[in-house]
Amino acid sequence: MLVRYRPFRAMRRREDPFPSLWSHDFFGDFFENFRDLKVEEPKINVKENENNYLVRGEFPGYGRDEVKAEIVDGVLKLHAEHKEEKWDQDEEEGWRSIETRRGSFTRSFALPEDVMEEKVKAEMKDGVLRITLPRNAKKEKEVKEIEIH
Repeated sequence: MLVRYRPFRAMRRREDPFPSLWSHDFFGDFFENFRDLKVEEPKINVKENENNYLVRGEFPGYGRDEVKAEIVDGVLKLHAEHKEEKWDQDEEEGWRSIETRRGSFTRSFALPEDVMEEKVKAEMKDGVLRITLPRNAKKEKEVKEIEIH
């Protein structure tokens, strides 16, 4: 049977010369609110055919200017950063609320040697990033036989 761990419960039961300090759980159920909070990373799929490598990433809620793709030293790097602010106010009751949210994501892929980096194309539509990495069909893998003594 699994039992929820509550680290401050033991402190509450502890006999202490100052029982008023331990008479209640200081944090209560504060952390319970975050139990079901899920942080989801964008889904990335990589496929290949005989002409191209295809990278498809889903970035729901991200704009084109919030997603960056680059190739550095044979590594494809994807980076996305999203910032959101929601303002709400009621001047009659005299209150104002500002909610801010921020998230970022980074993922890197080592590229095979047959990728023609100068011909890579990318497009983003409706939160879906598609990157086409053309393959060099002429470059065949070199097989080197090793002599065993």
